[in-house]
Amino acid sequence: MWRVYLSFLMLFKITLSNPTPKISVLQPYVDNPAVKLLQEYIQIDTSREENIECAVNFWKRQAADLGLPFMVYRPSGKPICVITWTGANPKLPSIILNSHIDVVPVDEQEWTYPPFSGYIDKNGNMYGRGTQDTKSVALHYLEAIRKLKEDNVTLQRTLHITLMPDEETGGFNGMVPFVETEEFRALNPGFIFDEGLSYPDGTLYATYQDKRAWQLNLTIHGAGGHGSSFPDGSAMQKVQQLMDITTKFREQQKQIMVSRDVNDFGSYTTINMNIIKGGVVPNIIPSRVTVVIDMRLAVTAEVHEVEALIQSWIAQVGNETELSFIRKIDVSEATILDDTNPYWVAVVDAVKEMDMKIMPIVCPATSDMVILRNRGYPAIGFAYRPYTVPLLHAADEYLNVATFLKGIEVYAIILKKVGNIL
Repeated sequence: MWRVYLSFLMLFKITLSNPTPKISVLQPYVDNPAVKLLQEYIQIDTSREENIECAVNFWKRQAADLGLPFMVYRPSGKPICVITWTGANPKLPSIILNSHIDVVPVDEQEWTYPPFSGYIDKNGNMYGRGTQDTKSVALHYLEAIRKLKEDNVTLQRTLHITLMPDEETGGFNGMVPFVETEEFRALNPGFIFDEGLSYPDGTLYATYQDKRAWQLNLTIHGAGGHGSSFPDGSAMQKVQQLMDITTKFREQQKQIMVSRDVNDFGSYTTINMNIIKGGVVPNIIPSRVTVVIDMRLAVTAEVHEVEALIQSWIAQVGNETELSFIRKIDVSEATILDDTNPYWVAVVDAVKEMDMKIMPIVCPATSDMVILRNRGYPAIGFAYRPYTVPLLHAADEYLNVATFLKGIEVYAIILKKVGNIL
């Protein structure tokens, strides 16, 4: 695997000097069965809820191909898939390999290539929604297990691949109810891997704590009327006032960000106004406008202080403004990553064996891990995506196929180490 990766790096250098290499040079990578599986998974448009069942069938086939048990649970109606590779000592706490099936929607006009095609360009970059967030991670789990089985490796601990249906919308029909079930407890979780970051350098990163997501739904009322008039206190005037207030706070937090280390995501709160809805027809001034704001709180932010801050914004805009929360996470526990955590020690040892470094950081966003950690389960977010432009939720999301293939080897080495802790 390492030789394959080095060969691809040599190919990449050739590509830079010759921008039109023959497709036959890339063919071994394009034809790799693991790459084809990732393409097939990307081609299932799971931004659409009706396609989640297609992904369930995809995973059922993969489990059957490896001869592994496959279960589907529906604690709130939506499917949760579990693939199990039983260890030699199944009484030991298991290793959970969590990922999510769903992806965020796309604006196809912003993409260079069709976002659900898995198109591979001349540089070996596969484009598609989910290549980074986070279908590649799920395939890394699967292919690492395949490699370990083919190498006749026996792990002491059981590995469970778990696949959630709705992480992108908060996990309310996925991890939130699943973690409360007897079926989840029967998995006997000892340690959990979940989605990680893309990063432009060669250091590996492990997230040990998520930022807290607060998603505000604000309904702003104001004077309506004919589109030719100038009513005072219109809803849109108040929206503009809210934008000015929140933009000032945003700039304050951005200054904290630029003053800190580039990876110190936990030191500041992000805030973005992502949805504005209002109006019926062009010639009526709307009397009601809805605004959705997405905040990810700094690790040190106090809940009561942020609540008071939001109330001060509402007071400035007008007391008729209605506030509800789409999502509000007040607590986000951290997993301790030091010598007292044998799972972390095993991860670090495995990374050292590969002559790499791994750095613990706070996740800049929020994942299913916040649900797990808040219930006492240790978890890290990890992904092998070095030298990759972070494009999670963005247009032209991609992953280089050589990086993807090397990631299989990396996961296999880590899982072999962690799965044999006694």
